[in-house]
Amino acid sequence: MSNDFAWLFRETEDWFERAAAAGWLTDVELRRLRAVERGTPADLFANPQTRPLVVALFGGSGVGKSSMLNRLAGEPIARTGVQRPTSTEVTIYVHESVGLADLPPELPVQRVQVRRHRNDERRDVLWLDAPDIDTTREENRKLVFAWLPHIDLLIYVVSPERYRDDVGWRVLLERGHKHAWIFALNRWDEGDPAQRDDLGRMLRDAGFESPVTFCTCCREPARDPPISDQFHGIEAAIRELLVEHGVRELERLGHRARLMELRGALAAARPRFGEPDAWRNLAAAWARHEQLKSRELLTGAEWSIRNSARRLAAQESARAAPLLQRVVGLASAARPAEAAPALPAQETRLDVDAAAAEVWDDWTQGKLSECLDLFEIELSRAGVATMPVRSRLEEVVGTARETAQHACADRLRAALARPGGTLRRAARRVTGFLMAFLPLTGAGLVLYNLIGGFVRGAFGGGPTPDLGAAASGALLVALLWLIPFLLDRWLRPSIDAISQRALRLGLQSALQRLHGEFGTALQTAIDEADALRDENRELEAKISAAALRPISAGKAAIGRLLMTSSRRAPAAVYKGAGES
Repeated sequence: MSNDFAWLFRETEDWFERAAAAGWLTDVELRRLRAVERGTPADLFANPQTRPLVVALFGGSGVGKSSMLNRLAGEPIARTGVQRPTSTEVTIYVHESVGLADLPPELPVQRVQVRRHRNDERRDVLWLDAPDIDTTREENRKLVFAWLPHIDLLIYVVSPERYRDDVGWRVLLERGHKHAWIFALNRWDEGDPAQRDDLGRMLRDAGFESPVTFCTCCREPARDPPISDQFHGIEAAIRELLVEHGVRELERLGHRARLMELRGALAAARPRFGEPDAWRNLAAAWARHEQLKSRELLTGAEWSIRNSARRLAAQESARAAPLLQRVVGLASAARPAEAAPALPAQETRLDVDAAAAEVWDDWTQGKLSECLDLFEIELSRAGVATMPVRSRLEEVVGTARETAQHACADRLRAALARPGGTLRRAARRVTGFLMAFLPLTGAGLVLYNLIGGFVRGAFGGGPTPDLGAAASGALLVALLWLIPFLLDRWLRPSIDAISQRALRLGLQSALQRLHGEFGTALQTAIDEADALRDENRELEAKISAAALRPISAGKAAIGRLLMTSSRRAPAAVYKGAGES
């Protein structure tokens, strides 16, 4: 694996892991990333820089792959027949000077046999006989597909009666752009030119402009091949490929194919992060939903506000009743043996926290959850990931009850500590002053007149004041206190009205604070999405720059072996095995 590809893959994988951990990606996007092949032919060798070309014989059962490898080696290195081991194993034919690396985990070493040779003319090629692609055993099919990423050149071996088998064709169409291809119509002594021409037409329809096809005859036991046998043309084509630096160019071909898949995985994941226009529309949608729910909350909480205010007013009345009873003396005079029962301490004080808690109940909390549900639908319609956005908004919803209770309690305490407006509080300060000043002044005048009257009566200067004069003076003093007292009581706002107004203002303040917190949470999610989307585009640009470096397909030997376009296979290909 080249350094560029390894580095880009690691960086992309890190981006996927971070985006998935934040909740922006699902298993769908992660599976697409994991589907990108990491294995390359270079993984098979101890020294990837001087490695040979990896050529695999690929095809269905009974087409003569092992016989072709034996003919190439000049000895029976791969056994043939119905029960041949290579139906479940891989046979490698490689020069003794080539150092092989430890096989990757997906390639079980117990299912590989390595045969060494000393033919220096074949030092630059590693031959591989793969299991049959049309095997019915699942573990064998997995073994075939595990080896495919480690192959530079596939020799697709078919026979006259099996060249339309659909399994191999499906692999060809799926992986045609990842390898170089040579096509061998084996057992040619049983075929005819019409089948060869039909195979060529099918290959051109599949995307090969000028497919390299050879008609061969490899049988065991060996027999003299027909005059038209082209077996040696396969080795000639491979030697020509090596002359044109085929190992390096085909390695770049495999890297480019993988990079394009990596770029596709990034492109497929990018809609999960939304675009700026989409986020602006979503922010506006959230503002609409939040505004509607706020109105519903203010309207629906009115009953709770009034109920809490009435309860506070009742608690205030209960707390003031014993004081009035002591002032008037009703409790001791009217029912001396049956004193009025005193209310418990928790009922005789104003329970501000309980009143504030009642304003924000489960119904109110549920309305915020409904707002999140509606917004999640908007996110889904826009194709944006819902979880990271909703989780941030849910954090605000989780603190909404506490936020509202604190706001209402603070407003209520402030209102009860300083009831009424500025003018009313100033007027009550005046009446409070008069409640003390007028009775004291009146009492002073009454005492002055009474004392003066007694002095004058003692010296014969006038009549002595009687009890009626004293009672009149006391009544005057009482009136001088009562008038400002009644005026003060009239100016004093009711606990019910104060509490209702304070709780409404507290709820409005809480909703305003929640509006700001929701906006911050949403903007945090948008900023994270923007950052990850920008990283996605930067990675895609880097991958595109690496993937679009030209392959030397203009050279004759390499260009003919590559699929130049990805076309739909002819319908006849999928008519079933054995058709011709």
